[in-house]
Amino acid sequence: MRIACLLAVFGLGLSTALAAGSPEDIARQWCANCHHADGNSISPLFPRLAGQQPAYLEQQLRAFRAKDRSDRSAHDYMWGIAGTLDDATISGLAAYFAAQKPSLNPNPVDSSLVSAGHELYQNGRADSGTTACATCHGAKAEGSVIAPRLAGQHAAYIVKQLHVFETSQRPSATAMQAIIKTLSESDMRALGAYVQTLP
Repeated sequence: MRIACLLAVFGLGLSTALAAGSPEDIARQWCANCHHADGNSISPLFPRLAGQQPAYLEQQLRAFRAKDRSDRSAHDYMWGIAGTLDDATISGLAAYFAAQKPSLNPNPVDSSLVSAGHELYQNGRADSGTTACATCHGAKAEGSVIAPRLAGQHAAYIVKQLHVFETSQRPSATAMQAIIKTLSESDMRALGAYVQTLP
């Protein structure tokens, strides 16, 4: 109940800001509360947006606005906010965060998992039918026109989203819904650890 009330107030304030602010103003005044002004969030609760593929950011903001993404974090943090955004503002926010320079993730990572994560990310695993992540996300996890940037993302956030793909809460991610069936919990943790270490 408290979260809902806070988000209602937050959304009201954002609606007021939208009437007078540019996407950059909105990013710095509102998105910065969770994602940091330059998109390099510190908390694993919130994804890092700096350098993210703009088409992906637009797709996700539209999904939040339409309530198509129904995972708990989407519901708690983004539904109300995205509901106040028009298409032009969504495009502007995507362009703003895509243009920000990603920084190295300063949070600690389990270094014992990185090697296994690197192998799985780059080469996949034939015996389980696991596709190499690099196929869609790029050799340096920089993302592509069909997949988001993963480099520098919080390991814990990666693992959380991989579990979301096990459900129907992210309906546009059909490829990931198939791939996730080939991954164990240790695979997910290894992949998260590896991509977090990438610049």
